[in-house]
Amino acid sequence: DLNKSTAILESQTRELERASRYKSEFLANMSHEMRTPLNSTLILTKLLADNPQGNLTPDQVKSLTTIESSGHDLLALIDDVLDLAKVEAGRIDLTLQQVPIPRLLDSLGSMFKPLAEQRGLRLVMQQRSGTPDTLETDSQRLEQVLKNLLSNAIKFTEVGQVSLEVSSLPDGRLAFTVQDSGIGIPQEQHELIFEPFCQGDGTTSRKYGGTGLGLSISREFVRLLGGEIQLSSIPGQGSTFTVLLPQRLSSTALPSRSLRTHSPPKPRNTGDILPMPAIPSESRVAPAHIEDDREQLSASRRVILIVEDDEPFSKILADLAHELSFQVLVGTTAADALALASRYLPSAVILDIGLPDHSGLSVIDRLKADPKTRHIPIHVVSGHDYEKTALSLGAVGYMLKPVKREQLMDAFRQFETRLTDKPRRVLIVEDDPAQRESLRLLLGSDEVETIGADSAAECLAYLAERTFDCMVLDLTLPDASGFSLLETLSREEHLAFPPVIVYTGRELSLDEEQRLRKYSHSIIIKGAKSPERLLDEVTLFLHQVVTALPPEQQRMLEKARSRNAVLESRRILIVEDDVRNIFALSAILEPHGAKIEIARNGREALAILEKSLLNGDRVIDLVLMDIMMPEMDGLTAMRAIRERPEWHKLPIIALTAKAMKNDQEQALAAGANDYMAKPLDVDQLLSLVRVWMPR
Repeated sequence: DLNKSTAILESQTRELERASRYKSEFLANMSHEMRTPLNSTLILTKLLADNPQGNLTPDQVKSLTTIESSGHDLLALIDDVLDLAKVEAGRIDLTLQQVPIPRLLDSLGSMFKPLAEQRGLRLVMQQRSGTPDTLETDSQRLEQVLKNLLSNAIKFTEVGQVSLEVSSLPDGRLAFTVQDSGIGIPQEQHELIFEPFCQGDGTTSRKYGGTGLGLSISREFVRLLGGEIQLSSIPGQGSTFTVLLPQRLSSTALPSRSLRTHSPPKPRNTGDILPMPAIPSESRVAPAHIEDDREQLSASRRVILIVEDDEPFSKILADLAHELSFQVLVGTTAADALALASRYLPSAVILDIGLPDHSGLSVIDRLKADPKTRHIPIHVVSGHDYEKTALSLGAVGYMLKPVKREQLMDAFRQFETRLTDKPRRVLIVEDDPAQRESLRLLLGSDEVETIGADSAAECLAYLAERTFDCMVLDLTLPDASGFSLLETLSREEHLAFPPVIVYTGRELSLDEEQRLRKYSHSIIIKGAKSPERLLDEVTLFLHQVVTALPPEQQRMLEKARSRNAVLESRRILIVEDDVRNIFALSAILEPHGAKIEIARNGREALAILEKSLLNGDRVIDLVLMDIMMPEMDGLTAMRAIRERPEWHKLPIIALTAKAMKNDQEQALAAGANDYMAKPLDVDQLLSLVRVWMPR
């Protein structure tokens, strides 16, 4: 009987595991089917809401913004369903880290204060005296739970206040108490509201929306964190949700399958296949927050942002910055970098490339594309050698780890020099007097001094006696060619060699372009749009604040940024079986000058790439590859592409709506350079395309 019972239990366990696997696969496929139409809806709505042609009325733009917001609400619902499935299947990974409680409260307060004020509510965030300043847990999951509780409290409260208080209990646990003065919950529903898809008011006449998933997911997350949620409530007077957590989460407090401590993945030997760093796994959450000066920033001192996920090295950089009287902000992820730079507008940035969530190269691109942050000088300190790409994106310097203290001190002093040296000097090397004068008027301002040279000899004389921040060079000069001038500058060590922008009316051959790329950051061919592009490049080099420029220069920069020069006339292959997404992606890329090729599956993609080898005018520069497709899926197609030597360096960005575990690792292992989950963020997609587009 015992053997029979054991056999039955084992059989039922296998059935349960199989059912769980089928359920996960179903939810993954359902996610794909829902995200695919949602992707095109969100992309096209954002493109219309941006109103680039200026032909929509304010009411029409408002309607489009509302549609986009509704789409994001639907996306949040899809993510909730997937989170619930992952918890039930035991597929949630936890990352232990020290979580600073004051910073957590500050982050939640800044997030929910506008929403509370909009509803006329008072929001109180408080840490009781005697409460430890940190706890060891999974920051991402804890924050998700508290966000859900605060969001519910604000939603169900008409008047009064909502508060979050952190206190210490006698048994050593910490209590996170979310209290509101809202509608309250009857006693008989206290257990019901924690069940999936159940709500306090599920009738057709209900006043408050929602699916009833949030509290269920929160309870499961708190259980994984070794704690519990308690509820006390009186109808009409409000509710109090209390999350009780251990001060230190250990593997003995919960099932072993639920807790995995992550360490940075070892660099893959990518050879020639991936010329730049791949984004690490989504499952790797950011490391612990590192203390900085954000709580006591002074307007009288300069601020430097350090973006580095290696805690010991980050502390070394912070100590050096303090020695040189900088105030310090510290971020550990690409998302941190963008948020902190936008919020605090630091004087300078020290940036790592290998960040946990995205490549640091995309951070440079995003910061330089934003008028608010493009003037901030960025110095890269990284273990990956991508100097050319980083400098071409706008970085001011690049150091390979390991670095010496003296090198770091020099980098900080360079920041100080850049921030204090005014005006900036631009040397214009042009033999045509009218053209030289027009360039002087184009580039000059209160902060920029322009000096003209009409020959190579005069240029060399200027460079021997003073330094310039940037040089604009015409290739046709009376006494020497621009090529020979650049070669002379590279040989003569006593001459300053500033960043060079080649601005020429000559049609350049491929060999000439390659030759120039060794010396010049940018080659601009004189033409209808070239003045705007030249101004864009020079202001980027000089790290000028866009809003401080003359109005006419600001208008020209806006015009230059409306088209991405790096996408102009570049051929992008979109491999996607859904016509709605093809239309949406084309609508993003074509206005920036890109030429689009379309394949409906992996086989068609391989055929188009084969044809491009035979026709030099139709060479594919970059591939956007969907994963789930008929006949040949994206993973198989990428493996086939990487088997061919001529396509080893072809950039591939994988796009997928199947947002389940291991998707990212599979895409990168198959040969993708980068990865994006649908629905796609338009700005992030353009940034990735700019970063990976061959130069």
